[in-house]
Amino acid sequence: MPVRRGNKWEARLKINGLVVQTKRFDTKREAAAWEYEARGKHRESGFNPARGKKPVEVVLISYLEDRVGRVSPTTLANDRFLLPTQGQLTGKSGTQPLLPIWLRKLNVGDVTSGHVKRWQDSLLARGLAPTSVKRHRESLSSFFAWCVEQGYAAANPVKGAAPPKDRRPTEQMRPLPEPELDEVVAEVARRSPGYADLIVVLARTGIRWGECRALRVQDFTEVPMPMLWVGRNQPEGVPTAKATKSGLGRRVPLSNAVLPAVRRFAAGKAPDSLLFTRPGGGQLHRSMLVRQTSWTKVGRGRTLHDLRHTAACLWLMSGVPLGTVQAWLGHSTIAMTSRYLHHLGDYADRAALELLNGTRGSGAKADDEETG
Repeated sequence: MPVRRGNKWEARLKINGLVVQTKRFDTKREAAAWEYEARGKHRESGFNPARGKKPVEVVLISYLEDRVGRVSPTTLANDRFLLPTQGQLTGKSGTQPLLPIWLRKLNVGDVTSGHVKRWQDSLLARGLAPTSVKRHRESLSSFFAWCVEQGYAAANPVKGAAPPKDRRPTEQMRPLPEPELDEVVAEVARRSPGYADLIVVLARTGIRWGECRALRVQDFTEVPMPMLWVGRNQPEGVPTAKATKSGLGRRVPLSNAVLPAVRRFAAGKAPDSLLFTRPGGGQLHRSMLVRQTSWTKVGRGRTLHDLRHTAACLWLMSGVPLGTVQAWLGHSTIAMTSRYLHHLGDYADRAALELLNGTRGSGAKADDEETG
């Protein structure tokens, strides 16, 4: 039976008590229909031990061919990392294949969760970050889910191997205090006024870099209030825009501190043109901004993503409610937004500190009057 996961219904295909494939839907009816169809497909194909006697690398070729046109170009590109490139096979690329030869040569029906865990450990030993290992693990899990559907495997071995834990220290956010932000913008303006406007936009709207690259002029409106409609995302290296990270669009109101900069970007452009472009025109590229603004020097040690943190902290310091900040940032949970309170301190903490400082100041003043 489908189970509720947040605002979605999760359908699950179970084989021998093990969940081998899941998919989420908007309604319980859709999820139940998928479960019924998935079980039917499995009964039709079933696990054929003879089919499972093919090497992983051979079945991977069929899998990738089947994925063409079914998934996004980005997902397909990630999946293709499962097979070694020609340069990796000949030793000319300088990088190791994602799947080692011992795993590629295993029969697909013989791969166990122990093999998957050994593979994950080997990636970590090579220096890959746990987040990268998890991403490649998802590609491998999709492959074995397809193998189950096609009768190559009885179950998905990736499901039985725990994902790697990220034990690295959490990266500390480093927002810019408003006075420092103004100084940084002024320094960037001496090098490039256009990029100075862009820094203002990033630090006052909290939009992600990929979202900024994908916004069109028609996404900027001033009636009934100045705002941006953020509904697309285009990270660098991706040929076309896709949905935002959360999969949902959002509205970001524009304060007076940022509105003039957005108007300058929009001036004279057609509605379907890119809103934020580099000086002289053309889509934004991070490396060009960093080079032409000397960002490594003038950015006070911050990354461009720290400008998103800057926006969140400026909003909260101005008294914008936490739930509203969550909506403006496009966070899926309030917990993600609450981390900014841990960074800033609760309003009660700040109010209490102001009270202490005020009391101390009054006491100090009284002491001075008595001794004077």
